[in-house]
Amino acid sequence: MRVRFKNYYHRKNFAEYISPKNSDYYSNRSEFIAAVFLLSADKFLWERSKSALTRYSVNFDSIDLSGISTEGYALYKAARAVYNGDSGISLGELCDWTLIDDPVALTIFEGVMLRRNGVKMLNWRT
Repeated sequence: MRVRFKNYYHRKNFAEYISPKNSDYYSNRSEFIAAVFLLSADKFLWERSKSALTRYSVNFDSIDLSGISTEGYALYKAARAVYNGDSGISLGELCDWTLIDDPVALTIFEGVMLRRNGVKMLNWRT
């Protein structure tokens, strides 16, 4: 199985941050990769999140969420949940099409699969 990105910019932002040639253990942890994948899926959220990232961790409390879209907030909650291993977003929220559209729901599921299966899902050739 291979990860599908939401769009070109999602792939570009993610790949610029998580390099396929990076062998650093901390940046290859599945929870970190999944969180970066989800945060980079929304342009506005990504701009707000970049300063909260280091090469090995995410400081979710420092991300300014004011003015963020519903989809961006769902991606933020999902990223926080997969990173911390808790349940930050409910199945009811994921299934409510008035809150989260299909591309965002699919992106969240891709992030969960990345958390579960790790970097091998990226299928990068180094």
